[in-house]
Amino acid sequence: MSDAAPRRAPPLKARRGRPFHTRHRVIRCAVGASVAASAVVCLGAAAATAQSGAANAEWGVFGADAGATRYSPLDQIHSGNVGDLEVAWRWSARNYGTPPPSGRMQVSPLVVDGILYTTAGNQRSVVAIEAATGETLWIWRPSENERRWGDIIEPVARSSGRGVSYWTDGAGDERIFVVTPSYQLVALDARTGHPVQGFGVAGVVDMMDDLRWDERPAAQREGRVANTSPPAILGNVIVASISMHTGSVPTRASPNEVWPMNVPGDVVAYDARSGRALWRFNTVPAEGEYGIETWERADEALWDVSTGTHDWVQQYPELLDASWKYTGNVGHWAPVTADEELGLFYVPTETPTNDYFGGYRPGDNLFGNSVVALDAQTGERVWHFQLTHHELWDYDPPTAPILVDIEVDGVPVKALVQLTKQGFAYVLDRETGEPVWPIEEREVPQSDVPGERTSPTQPFPTKPPAYERQGIGEDDLIDFTPELRAEALRVVENYRLGPLYTPPSLIDPDGVNLGTIALPGAGGGANWPGGAVDAEAGILFVASRTTPSLFGLIEGTERTGVRYHVSRAQGVPTVRGLPLVKPPYGRITAIDLTVGEILWQIPHGATPDYIRSHPSLQGVEVPTTGSQTLGSGLLVTSTLLFSGEGARGEPVLRAYDKRTGDIVHEIQLPAGPTIGFPITYMAGGQQYIVVAALDEESVAELVAFTLR
Repeated sequence: MSDAAPRRAPPLKARRGRPFHTRHRVIRCAVGASVAASAVVCLGAAAATAQSGAANAEWGVFGADAGATRYSPLDQIHSGNVGDLEVAWRWSARNYGTPPPSGRMQVSPLVVDGILYTTAGNQRSVVAIEAATGETLWIWRPSENERRWGDIIEPVARSSGRGVSYWTDGAGDERIFVVTPSYQLVALDARTGHPVQGFGVAGVVDMMDDLRWDERPAAQREGRVANTSPPAILGNVIVASISMHTGSVPTRASPNEVWPMNVPGDVVAYDARSGRALWRFNTVPAEGEYGIETWERADEALWDVSTGTHDWVQQYPELLDASWKYTGNVGHWAPVTADEELGLFYVPTETPTNDYFGGYRPGDNLFGNSVVALDAQTGERVWHFQLTHHELWDYDPPTAPILVDIEVDGVPVKALVQLTKQGFAYVLDRETGEPVWPIEEREVPQSDVPGERTSPTQPFPTKPPAYERQGIGEDDLIDFTPELRAEALRVVENYRLGPLYTPPSLIDPDGVNLGTIALPGAGGGANWPGGAVDAEAGILFVASRTTPSLFGLIEGTERTGVRYHVSRAQGVPTVRGLPLVKPPYGRITAIDLTVGEILWQIPHGATPDYIRSHPSLQGVEVPTTGSQTLGSGLLVTSTLLFSGEGARGEPVLRAYDKRTGDIVHEIQLPAGPTIGFPITYMAGGQQYIVVAALDEESVAELVAFTLR
């Protein structure tokens, strides 16, 4: 194993959408550390299947494989018999602790050696289930320590999470890893569910201890850090995703906010055997680190707050010299993916503190809103690509980077695809970070909010085309009838409209401007359900929704400690209760990654009842609009594409023809809609499809289908 020649990093001024390089390393073995000493774990044949979908007729990784393809080559269920699927078993989460709010059992279970592993309840109990019968085999319930801060953790993280991770040393040691809502890493014996005593303290590592609290003296620990995604594992190295207290109004999510200060959501790696911390990558640079020049000093006027700044501003005036000294967040709540052959983790990072107003963090803000490739052995940054400079729209990458091997113009490419809320699929060479097709820095609208310094340009992929509508103008408004169209025009008269990346604007007290309406909204576009890829054909499938958001800023209110923050007094206006913009409101898009073109695009879901039966639309021919729900993730097999509508959708799991987008069959669920990712596997010679859904009383359950 040897290093390639170091690449010279380009000057910061010349960068923009281009990746920064340090060293490019081709690593054939992933390196971890045992309890006694470092150990090299060679992956061998496993590397060949890293981007080929789920292996061994199982579902052993959250995303099917280490590359998050959500693809399985199984073909027992196909277009000719999918209509014969029947419910094989149902498993209820009813009695597994306090249930999370409806729609938050967004799990993608694992299946290894005939055992299905999942999480349940809002404190994240772990359950092992017989994959062929639905029989519960063992349960791990978190102790009081793992249930800490349950009342102040980021609300979206008060859930059963999205699943667990599996690890084995190949010699009989098999473990299930789960991250608690309060950010503790727990190792369980996969056969018994008992905590692994040699891991951390009685099977638990408190990952809060390895964050940079000492550099953020006012940031409080209680409830400030959480988790929603399962950890990524490469060899013996574990990286756990981290969810930060973000919110939008500084006092809304937690009683101990001290914005604009917060702890950074650094990437910390742990040894799968012992739980020992191996390395850390600082997502907000520290003194002397690369990228620090992209965190500039905020304007003095922003610290003059009529309701008073937080005490730390007066106690630590030296921190005000540069925004990297106090800014936090830049976590990575979406799943991390890994390339076992190259020995790299790919980390999609979120927005710095805080959303919607960035005056306290002028500059491009590396490594926020980026894909960062890290050496699994050392944590060294191999490359990064920033998706949004100085982000203001909550457009943090919401889903795992997808790894797929494709051929472009006759040349093999190890590709990485990062889906985004704003409707782009950024396609990069995962060895180097270079764009597969040109990504252009284009001028974007600038902010007129005092103290805000927006980036003059943003990176726009030239291929593939956007899979979601971007920006909003009069032509995008609802037009089912001339009357509705005229009313929509009146409704938006006092709102700011514009192209993608039109900044949030100040709300005028006299009502002349009521804020900026943005499309896609803060929830996407794409979001946590993400996409999937046919690993054999190089076809990407993306579920998205067309839902705008209102970004209106107001003067800082009592206890916020900041000059401006977003208003939550009102949302996007409707037109007689109908959506402001034209349909479709949900869609599935198929993209050929070999040429960077859209193959087909269809509405995702049926027309909701409130639209179909609306009094203003009686006698009007309304096309299929699709649903504004997020959906529940995609599953691709060698024959079909599967998707559900999500928590507020219809109680069906649809099977689509991958080539055309035509619906092959609607699989009726026993009660409510899908809420989690569908998976597939073989057990006892039968292929099963399992998905999380709601039962008759809106309690989460797993539903398994098979052929009879």
